[in-house]
Amino acid sequence: MERLTERISKLGAVVALVLAAGGVAQADARLVLRLGVEPLALEPSADTPYVGSHVADAVTAYNAAAMAYNRAHGYQAGSSMASAPIDRSALGLHETLVTFAPGLDVGGEHVRFRLEGLLGVSAGVRAIGVGVYPLDVAVPLRGGTLTPFLVAGGTVRWLDRSGSDGEVGGLVTLRAAAGAWIGRHVVIELGVGLYMLGGLYNSAELRSMTSYDPRGSAPPPAPTRAVTGGEQSGMVDVSFGFAL
Repeated sequence: MERLTERISKLGAVVALVLAAGGVAQADARLVLRLGVEPLALEPSADTPYVGSHVADAVTAYNAAAMAYNRAHGYQAGSSMASAPIDRSALGLHETLVTFAPGLDVGGEHVRFRLEGLLGVSAGVRAIGVGVYPLDVAVPLRGGTLTPFLVAGGTVRWLDRSGSDGEVGGLVTLRAAAGAWIGRHVVIELGVGLYMLGGLYNSAELRSMTSYDPRGSAPPPAPTRAVTGGEQSGMVDVSFGFAL
């Protein structure tokens, strides 16, 4: 995740230097306010970076706790009272983020650069971070009344959710998008998350499963409180906004 952040920062610096060096004769800056919807469907695998090992630990701990709970209470497999075993697919992160992205779009008629702040909320999580798009190519049409564009870059965000102390989380995305400016003040955009990696991890919740007492009346704690997340490719998002 740190390496990806460094690469995005370096790409942004290179493009900024090109623009500053005189590649744009009539540079201008726009403050853009964009609102989008992002359907997250992060799925873990055994080799998912950062997340995979925690997922394996949580699955093992939960299944051991569930087996001990069922045995202690005399519940047979398949009983409605029994705690069923899980596999890693139960620990994916599925949320629909509504994301507010204020940003700065700077450059010339054809080559531009975008930097955004990101605040995303859903029923279960919050995502706060930045987006950097060093590739931003525009093609004005009809005298500038319609300007299609292509952008490519990435985002880095911090993830958290309420009611969970000691939890750490993050989300990294490589993203490309196509859109159009209508005049100079309205923008619509369709994006694709080419690759996404993220999740949430709480070591205290994982320890609570390994020290769980199956003789009590409560079933094992939900494993998603210990870890949830994974990878995703091809997520399609849509947004619209306006420039001040």
